[in-house]
Amino acid sequence: MKRLMPSSLISFLQNTNYRDVLKADLFAITLPTGTVMYATEGQWDITVPSGTGGWSGSTNTFSATQYGRWNRGAITSEASFNLEANTMTLTCTPTQGVVYPGLTIGILNAAWNGLFDAATVDVYTAYMPLNNYGNVSYGIETKFGNGTITKINDINRTKVEFDCADPLYLANLKIPTRLFKATCPWSFADSNCTLNAANYTVDFTLKTGSTQYVMTPATAFTQATGYFTQGVVTCTAGNNAGLGQTVKLHDSSGNLEVMNPWFLPVAAGDTFSVIKGCDKTMPICAATRTASGTLTNNLINFGGTPFTPVSQSAV
Repeated sequence: MKRLMPSSLISFLQNTNYRDVLKADLFAITLPTGTVMYATEGQWDITVPSGTGGWSGSTNTFSATQYGRWNRGAITSEASFNLEANTMTLTCTPTQGVVYPGLTIGILNAAWNGLFDAATVDVYTAYMPLNNYGNVSYGIETKFGNGTITKINDINRTKVEFDCADPLYLANLKIPTRLFKATCPWSFADSNCTLNAANYTVDFTLKTGSTQYVMTPATAFTQATGYFTQGVVTCTAGNNAGLGQTVKLHDSSGNLEVMNPWFLPVAAGDTFSVIKGCDKTMPICAATRTASGTLTNNLINFGGTPFTPVSQSAV
């Protein structure tokens, strides 16, 4: 990607001996939960005020220790006729007591369990006068923007190394992206489905006796058995706040059995929200009901192709 540097920073670097300049990378990592981690490879915290050249956000402090020690590898790019994405490695070496934002599990445990998957990464570089660490008044450089964590290259007891790519990596998607199949390819209540998710979502509080696998609401659901099967339940308050799980089964007792156990223990009083499940078939689409029981036949937006003739071989 094109590196962006404000004119004030260019003038500063042109008129200053390189030995008299301090440099530190700044990382803004937007997690799938929506929380943004601001970290720096610098020895101490660096605050970037609102209005700083090259920075469009509000005043933020990039921490040197709160989220562990972060640093990047070389940013690779290729000038060719191929659609090659710029790539970069991003490494975190957490220190004792560092946890994933909003949870009580460590950074490495969170990475191992996929909580950094598809997080977005922006990298900036701060250039500061010698003996004036933290002075970013000349502006900052955008080094790598709108990147995405695509995979984990290495993880061990002390560090995790992510692989990041800029948005051009999306050009590697297989074409056509949509396949002809009997079931609907849309996610329930997405922009293609067009249904309003709020009308199919129920908030509930957990009852004593619930486990990390089976959840019992303090107040019984009024929806029919199976209404939430294949839906998604999200923790809104509790140890697992911000995390979600797929509902494997909404049973006749009104319990929700999740596909995978919650990362952290659940407790009575934890609050959750759960959205209706959908098996992506025409009968279910035609019989869709809101959480209050109103019929909302949505066949007009059904995306499956159940009547496509099966493939045959010609001899």
